[in-house]
Amino acid sequence: MKLKSFLSGLFIVLLLSCSSDDDGDSGSNSIVGSWDAVSLQLDSGSQEEQSLVDFFNLLAAQECYLISMILEADNEATLLTSIDYLDLSGLFTGNLSIDCPTESDSETATYSFENDQLRITDSNGITTSVDANLNGDRLTLFIEGEEFDDLEVSGSLIFERR
Repeated sequence: MKLKSFLSGLFIVLLLSCSSDDDGDSGSNSIVGSWDAVSLQLDSGSQEEQSLVDFFNLLAAQECYLISMILEADNEATLLTSIDYLDLSGLFTGNLSIDCPTESDSETATYSFENDQLRITDSNGITTSVDANLNGDRLTLFIEGEEFDDLEVSGSLIFERR
């Protein structure tokens, strides 16, 4: 289904774009902590892509976070996604209520954050950088579609610290 493919693409972007402060500070200017994706914003996109964004944001507004991450002071990251556990079968029968998944998949990586650049090395040893903005308990990852094969649109994925 296009929704799961689109959201899976976002998770791949996330996997390639987490980070941590080098100084290990756990204060509000540190990226260390547990983060939930609370909003997805696209600069443009098809009507279907915009509908998927609305769906993602609606679930997040109900505190159903499909993408989360835990960033440790030792530059270790755990990325969690519940996208593959969404039960969308009710949509085809007219039931617009979707239960928040209780299961998630996790991935580990290492990361660093310097000069508004997040660098992450995934479990396969591939390192990627992405622009990011940390403002207190809000972290914005800037998604550039042309940089990622699985995502053709640009925008931002916004996280809030728990």
